[in-house]
Amino acid sequence: MKTITAGFIPLTDAAPLIVAHEKGFAAKAGLALDLVREVSWANIRDKLSVGLFDAAHMIAPLALASAAGIGHVKVPMIAPVTLALNGNAITISTAFAREIGTVPDDPAAALPLMRAAIVRRREAGLNAPTFGVTFPFSTHNYILRAFLAAGGIDPDEDVQLVVIPPPLMVGSLERGLVDGFCVGSPWNSVAVDRGIGHIVAPSSALFRAIPEKVLAIGGGLADGDPGAAQALTAAVVEGAAWCADPANATALAELLADPRYLDVPAPLILRTIEGRLVFAPGGPSRDVPDFIRFDVRGAIRPDAARMAWLYAQMVRWRQARLDPGMADRIGALLRADMFGSIVPDANETADGDAVGSLIEPPLDRRSIDAYLAAFDARGLPTKPQ
Repeated sequence: MKTITAGFIPLTDAAPLIVAHEKGFAAKAGLALDLVREVSWANIRDKLSVGLFDAAHMIAPLALASAAGIGHVKVPMIAPVTLALNGNAITISTAFAREIGTVPDDPAAALPLMRAAIVRRREAGLNAPTFGVTFPFSTHNYILRAFLAAGGIDPDEDVQLVVIPPPLMVGSLERGLVDGFCVGSPWNSVAVDRGIGHIVAPSSALFRAIPEKVLAIGGGLADGDPGAAQALTAAVVEGAAWCADPANATALAELLADPRYLDVPAPLILRTIEGRLVFAPGGPSRDVPDFIRFDVRGAIRPDAARMAWLYAQMVRWRQARLDPGMADRIGALLRADMFGSIVPDANETADGDAVGSLIEPPLDRRSIDAYLAAFDARGLPTKPQ
C-alpha cells in the first residue's frame, strides 16, 4: 500500500479528503493517507512545492497561481478534483455591526450602510475598517473585493485588507485586530456562536457556484506515479459523493468535529453542512441555499469556465496581466481527463456565467476582455448592477 502525505487546513471543505481516509475509500484504492493539519495556505503551498506533501487541500486560485508561476515560483501540480463549491461568508464584528446600524438580511442593502460607516470614520480621523482574508490568491480575497466594489467601496483605498490564516480569524476578530473577514466554514459560525460576529453575506448569496478548494497533487506524484495520482483522485471523488448524501450529514459533522480535524462542535458544523446559518448572536437560523456543495457532477468536477473567473480576478485586481495562453494552462492544471475517466458523464459548464454572479457583470471565458471592460482602473464596476 502506497503512503501519500496530504496537507489540509481545518475547514469544512476538506471533508472529501478526510472522508476518503476515514471511510476507507483511499485504502480500497491501495493508498494509505497520512493527513497533516496545517494552519496557513502559505505552509500548504510551500510544503507541496518542496515535496513534503504529495497532495493537499488547497484554495483554487492559489493552485492556479502556483501552477502558472504568478506571485511565486512556479510549482508543478495538477488539480483534478474540486473539493467543494461555495462555503464562505463575510462576517463583521458586533462592534462594526453597531456602527452600521441594523444589519439587513439582504447583503446588497448592507453595502450603503457600510460605506456610510467608512465615511464617518474618515471624517472623524479614525482608521479605516480592517478586514481579514486568508491569502492574496484566494476566493475570500476576490469575493470580499467584489462585494465591497459592488457598493462603491474601493477595497484598496477605503478599507485595509490583511492576510490571516483561517483558524486564526475568530481570535483576530475577538481581539479587535480586524473589523470583519471573509473565510470558509465553520469559522464564520464560530464567531457568531461566540457572540462576537455577525454574518453579512454568505458567498452563495453573491455568487452561486464559486470553486472553493481543489485537490492539488504535486508534480512528484502526478508525474512520478500517475497510477497513484489517479487512485487518489478516485478516492476523493468517492469521498465527495459520501459527503453530498444528506443521510450522512450528521455522521460527517461528527467526523469533522474530531480534534484531529476541525476541533469544532459537531452541531455547529452540521448547521453549515445543511446550510442552516445563524447570522447574529442569539438569532434564529436561516436556510441558505447551496451554502456548501459536494455534489459530484455539479460541484466536484473540475471546471475551466469557473477557473477562468478566478484568473479574471487576478487580472482585475492587478495581480497578473491578461495572458491569452492561460486557457491552456488551466486545462493542464485541471486534467479533466482524469475526472472524466472516473465520472464519464460529468460535462463541464457551458460557456457563459459559470459562477452565477448576482452582484456584478457575468463572465464568459471566451471574452475575459469584455468582462474586465466593465470595471474601472480600481476594479470597481463602471455601471451599477
